[in-house]
Order: sequence, then C-alpha cells, then structure tokens
Amino acid sequence: MTVLYAEDDSDILESVSEILEDLFDEVITATDGKEALALYNYHKNIDFLITDINMPQMNGLKLIEELRSIDKSLPVLVTTAYNKQDFLIKCIELKVDGFILKPIDAFELFSEVERLKERINTKKELRQNQKLLEEYKSAIDKSSIVSKANAKGIITFVNDAFCKISGYDREELIGKSHNIIRHPDTPSSVFKTIWENLRNKKSWKGVIKNRSKDGSSYYVDSYIRPIVNDDGEVTEYIGIRHDITELEKYRQDIEKELSIATKEIIDTQKEVVYTMGAIGETRSKETGQHVKRVAEYSYLLAILYGLDEHEASILKQASPMHDIGKVGIPDNILNKPGKLEKEEFEVMKSHSLLGYEMLKHSNKEILKAAAVVAFEHHEKWDGTGYPRGLKGDEIHIFGRITAIADVFDALGHDRVYKKAWPLENILNLFKEGSGKHFDPNLINIFFDNLDKFLEIKEELS
Repeated sequence: MTVLYAEDDSDILESVSEILEDLFDEVITATDGKEALALYNYHKNIDFLITDINMPQMNGLKLIEELRSIDKSLPVLVTTAYNKQDFLIKCIELKVDGFILKPIDAFELFSEVERLKERINTKKELRQNQKLLEEYKSAIDKSSIVSKANAKGIITFVNDAFCKISGYDREELIGKSHNIIRHPDTPSSVFKTIWENLRNKKSWKGVIKNRSKDGSSYYVDSYIRPIVNDDGEVTEYIGIRHDITELEKYRQDIEKELSIATKEIIDTQKEVVYTMGAIGETRSKETGQHVKRVAEYSYLLAILYGLDEHEASILKQASPMHDIGKVGIPDNILNKPGKLEKEEFEVMKSHSLLGYEMLKHSNKEILKAAAVVAFEHHEKWDGTGYPRGLKGDEIHIFGRITAIADVFDALGHDRVYKKAWPLENILNLFKEGSGKHFDPNLINIFFDNLDKFLEIKEELS
C-alpha cells in the first residue's frame, strides 16, 4: 500500500514520514499541493492521501478537490490546526475521511491510519471478488439447462444438464410437473407471475431457487418462453437455464461484506461529526466526551419522549454539532475564565446563528438536523432564549431535547469558566427551570428516568 503525504513544514514532514514508513510499503512526500498532485499523476498507484491544509503553491483543500475529480473514493486524512468554519464546510463537501489536529499525536495518527487502511483492504478484496465472480459467471454460461413442457405444464423433455443438476433420471422427470424441483423458499407469487406471463404469450426471466432429489438447493437463472402454433395457440413451453448456484453464494457473501463495509463507512461519518462537534467546543480533554455524552442523552430522551428509532438516531448523530458555531467565536471570549461582559456575551450568543448558517444549505438529513439543533438549543420554553426568542412548541423538539442534554452535561463537568456543579444543584435548577427554560414534559421524563442518564454519565465520564 502506498501513501502520498503533503506537508510544507520540513520538521513535521520528516517526523511523520518516519511513522508512516512503518505503516506503508511506500511513502511518497511532497512539500506543497502542486507537487503532490504531480506525484499522484506520475505514480498512478496512490492508495491513501494525508495532507496539511495551509501550504504554498496549492493548499490542501484544492489538492483534495483535484484528486477527488480523479478518484472519488480515495481515502483522505487531514492534519491541521485550522478550524475556521469555511474550512470545516469545505471538508464536509469533499467527504474527508478523518482529521488529525496539530500538534500531531503519534498514537492518534497510527489509529486513524490503521482504521482507514482496513477500509482500503476491504475495498480491494471486494473488487477482487467481483472480478472472480465475473470470470465464474462466464464459465457457467457456457452450459445450459434445458427443459420443455406441454401446454398443461407437464415436462416432455429434459437434457443431461437438467438431470445432472436436479439429481433425477430422465424417466423420473418426464410426465411430471416442474413442481418436482420446486423449493419451498421460492414464493408461490413467483410461479403465479410466471404463469400469467406465459398464458399471455409473454416470456419470463428471473432467478429461481430449486430443490434437487437429495434435498439440496440450487439456483438457476431462467428464461422461459411459450411456443405457439400457426393458429397462435400455445402448444408448449421451453425453459433455458444457467446454473448460478456458486454465483449466488458469492453474491450473498459479497452482500454480507458490503454490509460490513457500509457500516464502517457510516461509523466513519459519525466519527467525523463527533470530531467536528469537538472542534466547536473548547480544546479541553473533556471536549470529545462532552459531545458523546450529549449525543447519548439526546438519543435516550428522544426515545423516552416517543420519537421513532430513525428520528432518535438522526438526533444522536446531529446533536454533537450543537456548538459548531463556536469555531467563529474569538478565543479570548470562548476560553475566558470567569463571567463574560455584556458585549462579550452578545458575541458568544452569535454561535447559534453561525452554526445554523454553516449547515443550513446541506441536503444531508443529519446536517439538516444539526442546523436545527445549532440554531435552537439555546431557545427557552418561556420565550426568553436566543437567537429568535421562540416559545413552547415553536421550538423544534430536537432543540428542546438537546437543550436539556447540553445543560445537564455542561453543569456536571468542569469548564474553563466554572467548576462542576453537584448533582443536587443541577436537579434543583432543572426543577426551577421546568416550564421556564425547559419543556416541562421533557423534564418530567428526565426525572422519571434519571438513573438511566446517570448510567450514561458514569460510562462516559
């Protein structure tokens, strides 16, 4: 496996390249995007791209965009300290597979690379299996399984291939219905459709699962055609089949592997969302766990409230982005210890609108939900929240749920501007805020199931 690594800082390039040499068969390095693009076009065998963003000649985003036009599936890992909102939006559009924040942690780099390498190997194996399948199908298509039946569907002819695959002698088949090889797994509706086509003098083509004499099953790709006489009457039917048993088994195996690969891709997308959510928070050690706890709290509260599994899962994946707008808040305000001045708080409040503006144009279900959460999780039940002063049910249920999840977690853990609150104080605040800050129905559900929320807090402490 070959990796292309683009980094304009020579010290970082040298140290990271030493790590990559233990992970890849070949490491190709470039000091800017333009050089990296030229090397990619020259070598033609790049499996993996790791790139910095801020580079001369051509920056990392432009490099990724150029390579995506050549290979949409090329795995891309970004190493950067850059966290501006335009950069994050562009990374989403370019479907970046992972982020490593600078300064680069060797263990984190190793873990990310190994995860993406496993995906690459899975894709290679799938391509190889697909090629084998095509070769196998070509070999199978050289032999045909043929039978004929009269107008009543009684078998009048079978060839040797039919006898061989079914396990029956010719004498056992002639004069019988094709039901003799019918497998119970094949729905009766399939045969109903076949007969409707044939009686209307139409052909039928499809895959059928049959049962042989010894009870084993086999699959045939069937083409059945009615034969008509000069008077236009159906006199017999001919079936031409190809044995695709091995092909079908391969297909089922590939579907299983594709299911595993698809899950890996979905898990990667979730991890990217979590990472972006963490960037929107402070850079403290609690950051990653905060967004994960908020996600789990939101999912649990959504299910208890009565949202269906799909809606609850969407909220779980979207809620980590609730504070993504904080990437647009200056560090001196975002990380200020102590209480903010009035003017500073007004700036801080703008993160809700910033997050919404970043995400509102996406047509992806998760990001559309994230836009709602970012926009409305600081609204209050009595209409005194921000940014729009929505009241009661005017606030989207995603915003109402995330508000409780976010406040519960934020108060229960140390932040740069405060120490963690005791649980009793948090619960008192929730009781006082019911019907004012928070949806009273959700607060009742929260208290009725407090032990479940505390379990999540303990698990992800």
